[in-house]
Amino acid sequence: MSKATLLIVEDNPLQRRLIKENLEAEDYVVFDVSTGKEALDIMKDFPVDLAIVDYKLEDETGIDVIESMLEQNPLITPIMVTAHGNVENAVAALKKGAYDFIAKPINFSEFLPVIERARERQKLRKEVNHLQNSLEENFSFENFIFSSPQMNEVALLINKAATCKATILISGETGTGKDLVARTIHYSSPQKKGPYLAINIPSLPETLIESELFGAEKGAFTGAHERKIGKFEAASGGTLFLDEIGDLSPQVQVKLLRFLQEKEFYRLGSASPIKSDVRIIAASNRNLEKMMKEDKFRQDLFYRLNVIRIHVPPLRERKVDIPPLVDYFIRKYNKREGGKIEGISAEAMHLLMQHSFPGNIRELESAIERAVVFCEGSDITSADLPLDVKEARKEDIISDENLSLNEKVGHIEIQEIKKALNKTGGVKIKAARALGITERILSYKMKNYGIPS
Repeated sequence: MSKATLLIVEDNPLQRRLIKENLEAEDYVVFDVSTGKEALDIMKDFPVDLAIVDYKLEDETGIDVIESMLEQNPLITPIMVTAHGNVENAVAALKKGAYDFIAKPINFSEFLPVIERARERQKLRKEVNHLQNSLEENFSFENFIFSSPQMNEVALLINKAATCKATILISGETGTGKDLVARTIHYSSPQKKGPYLAINIPSLPETLIESELFGAEKGAFTGAHERKIGKFEAASGGTLFLDEIGDLSPQVQVKLLRFLQEKEFYRLGSASPIKSDVRIIAASNRNLEKMMKEDKFRQDLFYRLNVIRIHVPPLRERKVDIPPLVDYFIRKYNKREGGKIEGISAEAMHLLMQHSFPGNIRELESAIERAVVFCEGSDITSADLPLDVKEARKEDIISDENLSLNEKVGHIEIQEIKKALNKTGGVKIKAARALGITERILSYKMKNYGIPS
């Protein structure tokens, strides 16, 4: 099986044949042409991995050919070969995208390792590109699941935020999906080819926050044995997501404010400023306005962060989103587990709709993942759901101020119907009599509430 597909662009037929024979002896698939136009035609029909391009061709330069190749396929890895080796030519070739610059006459014992390294680089670039495309797919609007008017407003804000580079502040309870909002903005924006880095501020000791964000020079503090690149520098050209910004110490708040104003920062232990073209998205589950009044969060920093504000409402305030989210999570985990689950029973869905979900979407996802693992049939039933969802107490539901009167009454009816059916051994006519209703009305209510006969 061949290692990779190579393309030689060389107008000297003897040189072209020499390079081709040596590479084919190493089990590479090799195409050879004499002009840039022929090279581009080959690339249209075959998946070329590496290109070996002569610097001086008959009617064009190899640098022009490399530039055209990369326009047609940005993932191709070109190597320049020339008898006119000098520093200026090498620099020009590397600037235009060449991986390396090899002088003639070619020493194949040195040239073949260069080809192998270029091939490894090509494989890595393909993997990175595949991962990037996968991330873009996972965090596209197609995977932003909602039905509620509240989340439609959030989606409109995401769409607007993705078209600009303004700083964004996302608010909402833990588990509502603030990180998903940030990632969706990034992968829908012009910066999507740049890095997306996220840092959870409370997860780091206060003594390490500064070096994690801004980096540090060797010897800047005890234990700094080498230079450390911070997140602001590493995320340049992309997005940096600062989760739980309300936990940032006053000292670091000042440094973050300066970066937002000047677009530059200093590594710890350095007097040289560093520029970074990074877009900041911050998030918090705390009330930053209240923290400002209590002098726990800088007012000037808040206004720098709060250019575009996106509030993600809790799941209990948008229960209409539960069914499409349940469907999405069932498909996601059913695929992972290789199961044959087709859906969820009406009773199980009703229990989910009645649950208050203090853990928000994160809790819902966990519940469905568990249900998919435990489900023995084709549909998830109430027996597959977590205990806290199945055994929500009646008085907790009734006292929930976010539920309507109809929802509270419905919950009571479900409980009373189940009690009556249990006492009468499932005989509907006896249960209806105990409840003081007709069997027809009982059957209607059971169907409506998803209670199995």
